[in-house]
Amino acid sequence: MSYEHERRFWKVLPKGIKLLLFFMLGVVLLFEVYTFVVVYTEGNAPLPAAFGNFERVRRLLASHEQREEFSFAVVGDRGTGAGTFKRIWEKLRDEPLSFMVHLGDYTRDGTKGYHRFLRREWAQKAPLPFPVFYVVGNHDVDEREFPISQFEKNYGPTLFTFDYQGCLFIVLCVMDKPSTEKSLAFLESSLSARRQDYRKVFVFLHVPPVRPDFAVRSARNTNEFVALFDRYHVDYVFAGHYHAYARVKVRNTVYLVSGGGGASLERGKFGRFHHATVIEVGPDWVSERILHVESERDIGARVEEFVLAELYPRIVTHWPVAILLNVGILGILFWAFRGFLRNGRRHKF
Repeated sequence: MSYEHERRFWKVLPKGIKLLLFFMLGVVLLFEVYTFVVVYTEGNAPLPAAFGNFERVRRLLASHEQREEFSFAVVGDRGTGAGTFKRIWEKLRDEPLSFMVHLGDYTRDGTKGYHRFLRREWAQKAPLPFPVFYVVGNHDVDEREFPISQFEKNYGPTLFTFDYQGCLFIVLCVMDKPSTEKSLAFLESSLSARRQDYRKVFVFLHVPPVRPDFAVRSARNTNEFVALFDRYHVDYVFAGHYHAYARVKVRNTVYLVSGGGGASLERGKFGRFHHATVIEVGPDWVSERILHVESERDIGARVEEFVLAELYPRIVTHWPVAILLNVGILGILFWAFRGFLRNGRRHKF
């Protein structure tokens, strides 16, 4: 476009259009800069020392003094509910808990981007004053981008046990046929060798092994799991996956689903409210207490989640396109700015 054509085109553009064009393109560039700043300052933040399934986290419980009564919390399926989970987090901080178990599906999708946001979220919040264990959920892994091996590298093993105050705790990975079969073998091995040494046994997995009153797929090899729970007198089995609360007792085992950690609730279903569940254990009793919270939106967290989990990966994956777009935007801004200067000198803008 010649200088004369540029001048005429700029002159006929309405003032509001000129300002809007300049503003929108400037915002696009600034938001892209903001994206890279967030990724490189917060996206690789270290996780709290007491978060994950590593042996060093489990050893933290060994330093606790012996007592007859203690409590722990379970919560699952945070999903995209950052604001809601923040409310749950604040309630849990005020509880005298020994530890917490997240029952899986903390992330929206099993991609590096969403796990990058997970690190940012746990690093920014005031740390919880107790260990937090992480059960792998179906939305926490992706066969190509974030497989179970990567999950274990970031957060520790997906199959493990620990003992606390005379009780045995078993965490399982029930995702596909191989992991389910490994979990069954691990469960039977752990129970056959150690059940008689503990007063109570608690098992954690993501997908419920039974479906008492809600429409959600149950774990693979359901009968095999239930048979082991019955044979070895497992006291409680905790699961998520179902975005609500449900509880059923089958013979001597309580199956409790606590999936109200922030993800969209199961509409029209029983127990649809956001919550965590506190389990209190005594010498010869177990009680349950629900911590209910109202849903809350956190726009700031949602923007950072979009930046870390969705926008940045797209920019990196399609970097040639991103470079061309940026060059085009800079060219338009330069042309617009030059038009502002020319018209300003002539007092015609």
